[in-house]
Amino acid sequence: MPDAMVMNPAIEQKPTRPLDHYGPVWESIRRLVPGATLLRGPACLGPAQAAGTGDLDILVPRDFQSVSWFLKKQGFYRVYKPQTYLERYRFQTVESRRPLTIDLYKAERWGLGFRLANGTDIPTDADMAALLHSVADGKGTHYFERERGGPPWQKGMGAKPSFGLFERALWRRERLALLTLGLLLKGIIRPDVPLILGNCLRRIAFRTLQLTRKTGLEVALIGVDGTGKTCLAEALSRLPAPVRVIYMGPHQHRTRLMRFALRHKVPSLFRQLAFRFDLLVRRIHGAALARRGWVVVYERHPAERIDPLKHSYKYKVKNWIDKLYAWPVDLTFYLTGDYPTLYLRKKEYTATYLQEIGRRYSAVLDYCGISYERIDVTRTNIETVASTVGRRVLEKYQDRVSVDRWPSIFKSILA
Repeated sequence: MPDAMVMNPAIEQKPTRPLDHYGPVWESIRRLVPGATLLRGPACLGPAQAAGTGDLDILVPRDFQSVSWFLKKQGFYRVYKPQTYLERYRFQTVESRRPLTIDLYKAERWGLGFRLANGTDIPTDADMAALLHSVADGKGTHYFERERGGPPWQKGMGAKPSFGLFERALWRRERLALLTLGLLLKGIIRPDVPLILGNCLRRIAFRTLQLTRKTGLEVALIGVDGTGKTCLAEALSRLPAPVRVIYMGPHQHRTRLMRFALRHKVPSLFRQLAFRFDLLVRRIHGAALARRGWVVVYERHPAERIDPLKHSYKYKVKNWIDKLYAWPVDLTFYLTGDYPTLYLRKKEYTATYLQEIGRRYSAVLDYCGISYERIDVTRTNIETVASTVGRRVLEKYQDRVSVDRWPSIFKSILA
């Protein structure tokens, strides 16, 4: 997957109506470009090659740019795909459980850039297309068996291609690379060298982009007990995007060092250092996921243990250690509200104590120069809060993954 950029029409021009299914989109594309072919998609739309409940794969041999601009006007945005013969577009809303995804094919190709050996560009028959989509595209042998009702040697595909005992063993073990090599050696497919070279160049450019900037997002929640951090984190985990929730509290330890400190009677200083090391490992793990395109939600802000209100030497050393894993995140949501009301939610800490903790959190945010969005959770329900935060997160995530918003040097290679 699973970050800085020029303006994208998909952001500026919001859709006039929600696109909660593929039917209207496909009908509009078919009217816009009569020669377009729906290769794969829901059965109700009558795909030419394979039916299912998944995304749309559309072959657009001409007027490709017209379809691309149409999708952007409807709120779709383009995301990275290494293949030069297709472009992927997505549409996401907080209400949807999964994004709408449409792959536009300029020509019918597979994998790194393979084409049929006979040189034809017309849509392949359903059995052969499903076979190549399973093997060369990496969908897996189970995809073919689910779509076509069994393995290829039981489907009457004859000698094109033939499956001997060795090929059948590779099929059962899903050795897709070796199966693709077999199709090449048998003359079923042949490599399109310019497409393969373009594919490799795009992969190198994308890995370089991930080294220079995040293609994902780090989101942190901060607030006293009773503000709904756990509920909000669970709601964000259901967004139509790759989301990972990482707890930055005193539980869910990741390191052997911390588990050793908990099992044995060790000095308090050792246990505190082990805990800080554990938090550092969690933060590094989250930062690595965000760099690879994930939305990482920190339940409890990495910087919340810093205490700028105390100025003793002991706390200066403690704050210095806590800063090691508290480098800035992309979005911070400060959950607050009326403290007597928050007390009534759990009744674990007094309203006065919650107010003191809230005052310390405010001092931490100001001391570290963290920009944040304050949300009063006592004036609205958690569903409304989750919807508001989810829209903000998706908007920022789209800003990161949209190819149209990447730096010019990477956009010229990947576009």
